[in-house]
Amino acid sequence: MTDGERNRLARAWITLQTTPQHAPEYNSLFWAFTQSYDLAREEPMEAWQLILAIWSLDKSIPTKQSLSTGFIEELLCYHGEFMIQHVERQAKADRSFATLLGAVRRSTMPDDVWNRLQDVWIAAEGALFLHHVGVRHREKLPPGEVVESALVEFAKLAALLLCMLSLYAIFRTLFLSVENPRPILQSPQVFTNRALSALRLISLSAAISFLGAIIFREAEPDPHPSLASTLPLQVFSWATSIMLVLFFLAWFLETHYVFTPSVHW
Repeated sequence: MTDGERNRLARAWITLQTTPQHAPEYNSLFWAFTQSYDLAREEPMEAWQLILAIWSLDKSIPTKQSLSTGFIEELLCYHGEFMIQHVERQAKADRSFATLLGAVRRSTMPDDVWNRLQDVWIAAEGALFLHHVGVRHREKLPPGEVVESALVEFAKLAALLLCMLSLYAIFRTLFLSVENPRPILQSPQVFTNRALSALRLISLSAAISFLGAIIFREAEPDPHPSLASTLPLQVFSWATSIMLVLFFLAWFLETHYVFTPSVHW
């Protein structure tokens, strides 16, 4: 196979991976799959050169998946003992190629070939991990960015603590305040005063949570999340909703069932 024929086959094979099966172009490109499959069975070195040509032309996710679970797997299942050395050599020279090997399935691969494939993939992944760790260790942020990042984290913590304290104040007003413990039933005015105090605290807590949400949102990288998805507003909305439901449920039970069971709505 000449270089031109190999490149033509490689490009057709790549295009086939992203062409829907129901599309008219699929049938006209299917020859690329048939020819590559024949090469994997009958001409392993030509198949290997085709794999390298495909990898040099395209490293997209569909190509990676098809190479791992298709082409490379078939080649190693048919000619693993002969081709594993070429795979090992390429994986050591090209770490990005080594990432393909982790998705290769064993299928009918001999034990020795499968073990060598796993060893070269694990070694490449370990080297890549150590490389990333070394790069991160060498990279140092400017002092200004370090201080700014620390201040942002402290601001987030302070905003969340203020939000929690304001919610506790609402809880205390609704459930723990007792104006006059002597009468069993509180007067309607007492209930109204407690509800109004709670509403004022809810408004204050909403303002605190909104400011905290702005801090949390601005601390996230672009694109910033919505305010409603930030932690302070999530905590505020869920906590106030649950407390209000429980408060009105408790008031209803106390008024109509617990102490006056004969009076119902």
